[in-house]
Amino acid sequence: MEKQETLLAGTLLRMERLRQGMEQKAVCYGLCVPSYLCKIEQGTVCPDPALLSALFRRLGIEYTQDAGLLKKLRQALLDYFYRLEYGLNPQEVYASLQAQEEVLRHSPLAICWLLVQGCHGEAVLPLLEKLERAMTSRQLALYRLLRCRAQPQAPEALTWCREACQSLDCSAAMMELAFLYLLRGDYAAIHRMESRLVAAAVDEGNLFQLANYFFLNATAYACLNQEAMMLTYYQRCIRLLQNTGWQQFLGDTYYNMGATYISLKQYDLSLEYLARAEKIQGVSLALSHKKAVALLRSGQREEARAALRQMQALLDSEDATESDHLKYQEACMELEENYLDNPAYLELLERLILALKQECHFGHLYFYREAVLDAYVRQRKYKKALAFEEEISLFVAKNGV
Repeated sequence: MEKQETLLAGTLLRMERLRQGMEQKAVCYGLCVPSYLCKIEQGTVCPDPALLSALFRRLGIEYTQDAGLLKKLRQALLDYFYRLEYGLNPQEVYASLQAQEEVLRHSPLAICWLLVQGCHGEAVLPLLEKLERAMTSRQLALYRLLRCRAQPQAPEALTWCREACQSLDCSAAMMELAFLYLLRGDYAAIHRMESRLVAAAVDEGNLFQLANYFFLNATAYACLNQEAMMLTYYQRCIRLLQNTGWQQFLGDTYYNMGATYISLKQYDLSLEYLARAEKIQGVSLALSHKKAVALLRSGQREEARAALRQMQALLDSEDATESDHLKYQEACMELEENYLDNPAYLELLERLILALKQECHFGHLYFYREAVLDAYVRQRKYKKALAFEEEISLFVAKNGV
């Protein structure tokens, strides 16, 4: 038994013993002395496999040490991570692993199984934290990436992600870092990653992560209304995706292009790309909102009302955030005559901006930049208009645009 497996087995044994409220002497009675069990739990000795199995049985658990079964399960775990990394559907592999959950939970593969569950959206971070000292360097890197996903605004998140990237050295890990930069609005950092990340994806033959980077980089440019660069990267993404099975991904690309064309006041193009996205993905809260705004601002008021009714129905059925409700209210107020003169509209916009700062990345805030400035100026709140424009300008300057 390798050192990490010894440490893991001891940690699992201790966790289960404490969970059941059993004393060491009760677990090891007739098998070994308590001091030896203590060393097993601390991972400082490598116990005989028969003794280890007997100790787990005292807790009502069969600890799996069958080499043939473990080899088969280890390969399935690796297959799951491969599918995730290369954008392939891991559901069938996950289902087969889930059928062996009892075996996996009490085996040398316990940490790998928890990491798979974490990647699949299960709440396993508290358990992984207890097993951190028994992790290999690769497992520790994957654990840190999961923590970054769960706590992207944590002060340590960038450090965790950078360390994980250095350890894993693959395009999928680099994309996790790029996404973290997007959430934090550090678009310049995403641009700087291009040569290394693209080279890694090409070297790996990872078409999915290559398209993923082009999509994310285009989104970064879109957030700053950099139309030419946005189109360059979105078109690269579309060319990579159009003849693949990643149609949902293609739909996301069309949606983002549609949203950006609203900010550029090219409403016909916006509606065209939003229609392409809807054909692939169907109706959604975000898509209904963007369609309503594009229709409103292109003067198609009746069609806009229909889109807003659709959005209202989705607000009641989906897990809508505060900003989703405020976006709906803002679009409804745009239907009113002279809405920019209404103090209630400006108050609503300020609440929306505050919610967006708390919930979303900078691009969502930038989408409302012109509306906020127009309302401030119309209502002669010039100091607030200047302060808001300075906030936006400083951010753009910081990102080298």
